[in-house]
Amino acid sequence: MAFMDDLKSDQRTQIMAGGVIFFLIAFPVYFNLAADNAEEVEISGPIGNYAVNGTLSYHTLASDTEYINDGETLDLSINTDTISNEIEDLNIVGVRAILTYQDDEQAPAGCGSAPDDVSGHLMHGDLHNTETVSSGAEVNILWQNVSILDTTVENKTQRQIDEMLTNKNGTGYGVHYLQISVDVNQGSCLDPIRETNDNGEQIEYEWQLISLEYDLALVE
Repeated sequence: MAFMDDLKSDQRTQIMAGGVIFFLIAFPVYFNLAADNAEEVEISGPIGNYAVNGTLSYHTLASDTEYINDGETLDLSINTDTISNEIEDLNIVGVRAILTYQDDEQAPAGCGSAPDDVSGHLMHGDLHNTETVSSGAEVNILWQNVSILDTTVENKTQRQIDEMLTNKNGTGYGVHYLQISVDVNQGSCLDPIRETNDNGEQIEYEWQLISLEYDLALVE
């Protein structure tokens, strides 16, 4: 009862009681935060410089050869279910299409040929990319940072690098779209009477998903 009377009337007792209550609340919160941070550091690994080594692999969604007339677009779509057994549990990091062709422009003597414009447009979900490509080149979409492969990444934790390289959102699975377009460029002749003949391009395409395997090594 005396303590309760002092608590009601004595300022020093009130301050002392308040301090005890504060520490009773603050200490458990502090130690819980410290434990959580320690666990996060243990999972993430130390901050340092990491050598990143990896291998990209390619998994064909579709391949074919199609003749595309001047000014026209070939529209293709495919679902990754068609190769589900091949890509199951893989770290899918991108998609690409390799377009190969040879200009079939027919130019009589005294006339020159001109390279046509061939472009590929890849779409997956809200990701898309269009490129005008030379023969044998690719258009691609990459959703993980594969540019850090075969480099040393400085001042990062292992967890931070994993986030750059590991697809954790299921991106890449589902429906993909590919459009291939041709715009003919005709060569010129020495005289205005004759002209070259160029109706389009025969395009060979290889449409592939890209997967990644990698490992990290702490550089001392």
